[in-house]
Amino acid sequence: MTEPRDDAPALPLAVTYAPDGRLADAVRALVGRVGALAGDPPHAQPFATAVQAVVTWITDNRAAVAGDVAMVFAREGNRLRGDLRWAASGDTPEVPALVGATTPDIDVACDVSGADVHCRVSCRCA
Repeated sequence: MTEPRDDAPALPLAVTYAPDGRLADAVRALVGRVGALAGDPPHAQPFATAVQAVVTWITDNRAAVAGDVAMVFAREGNRLRGDLRWAASGDTPEVPALVGATTPDIDVACDVSGADVHCRVSCRCA
């Protein structure tokens, strides 16, 4: 796309997908494109990489996910934010251990509330 970043109507964006592996590459490409359109390139790439790490964990741990995964990307002031939510299967919800994903510029946090898992990725890159 050659559309200027300021005019790009990319955000907010909400997507729901089934983590069956068939769309994994497309979801990763979408995340990369959201980062490229919405953020400052040197800072947006680590954001996209961190979100893609969550997507990869979901794909690799499909048995831990019940139903679809909801992804919402938005700008909040000068912050770019990605929220991923899903229902956990089983009695003990698993949370991605994303060692190294959080950096001074990127914040990654995952938590559990009942059977729901929520991962947030944000950066000061928009």
